[in-house]
Amino acid sequence: MRALLRGLVAAALLGTTAVAPAAPASAAAVTVTVDALTVSLASPVEHRPFTATAKVRASQPLAVEALTVAVRDAAGEIVDFPGAIATTLTTTAKTFTTEPRAYPAGTYTYRVAYLAGGVWTNLTPARSFTVAPNPVTFEQTFDGAQGGGPNTGLSKPVWFNDPCWQAACTGSIAEYRMDHAKLDGQGHLVLTADTAVTPGARCGDKACRYAAARLTMLDWENNEGLPAWSQTGGHFEVRMRAPVGKGLWPAFWTVGGNNATVEWPLSGEIDVVETRGHEPALVEQHVHGGDPYRQWGDSTPLPAGQTIDGWHTYAVDWDAGANGSIKWSVDGVVTRTLTAAEAGATWGQSFRHAHTLILNLAVGGAGDWVGDPDANTVFPAKLVVDHVRVYQKPLA
Repeated sequence: MRALLRGLVAAALLGTTAVAPAAPASAAAVTVTVDALTVSLASPVEHRPFTATAKVRASQPLAVEALTVAVRDAAGEIVDFPGAIATTLTTTAKTFTTEPRAYPAGTYTYRVAYLAGGVWTNLTPARSFTVAPNPVTFEQTFDGAQGGGPNTGLSKPVWFNDPCWQAACTGSIAEYRMDHAKLDGQGHLVLTADTAVTPGARCGDKACRYAAARLTMLDWENNEGLPAWSQTGGHFEVRMRAPVGKGLWPAFWTVGGNNATVEWPLSGEIDVVETRGHEPALVEQHVHGGDPYRQWGDSTPLPAGQTIDGWHTYAVDWDAGANGSIKWSVDGVVTRTLTAAEAGATWGQSFRHAHTLILNLAVGGAGDWVGDPDANTVFPAKLVVDHVRVYQKPLA
């Protein structure tokens, strides 16, 4: 009290008015205004998280227990964005961004709302967003009895053995066999590399030294290399654990569905992920295509302390439009982007038509980039796959 009196006396001597610090007003006496309200995606799609951002001010300070962006679906159910905050609104506009959320297909109404004194107040304007369907177009979770093959549970076979090993494709020194891709009975597909080579098997002009698996959706053995499944653009992901050891080279990748009539690299290739067993803290993210041949991409480090033999989800989001892009991610974090503008003419040549899938565990090849196994490489080596999933549209 004495300090306040001293302040008033001092103010009188200076010819000014002393004002005690303003306390937050009651909600009833305050006008709260929303200056801006938007969502982060112009065209939201199912399964793709996005945020809302609001710019809010008050006619005088107002303490709120929660400031949020409230959302209602077509049935009126509460489906708010997460990330409500406690704050004090003032005459200076506050910009507030929610945490991300993905919504099912449908139309939603959203607005800013706040909780003050235990009472919720909905603000105007109310706006709407529409989430477009984004169906899963291919999915395998590998639920089946131990020993089942890679087509277990599918309505028709889509995975076939790739006979390219006979010509030593990519320089591999392993023959590829379907019996080296089996379910483990615990919800995984296991691709195994070992030394159980078929007697007399030749990898190009050399004797094969290993047996492994390369599963392709291009049916070279029965249907002249036509794809059993293919798609133009979308979200492609795999969750897997890769083996560590020199010479081990697993990959999940796409290749042009026209590969039977348009040779690689013009047909196009998108490496969702490759790993090299002697570089366990790195993953490889590349594309190949065009005539003349072009390639983009590089090594991407995993977060500190993580290695390829742990579970990771690797994905590509591919917008195949004329001004589209390819975005790579590891565990939901975008790590690399290639735009159509950067790819130039190669984009139209190789990345605007349907691609199909390949999942493999190679041994050796690619010169020094992979190299052959050494004395420290342990066999059998296993690539363990939890799921493969594709959405019709990109998620990033």
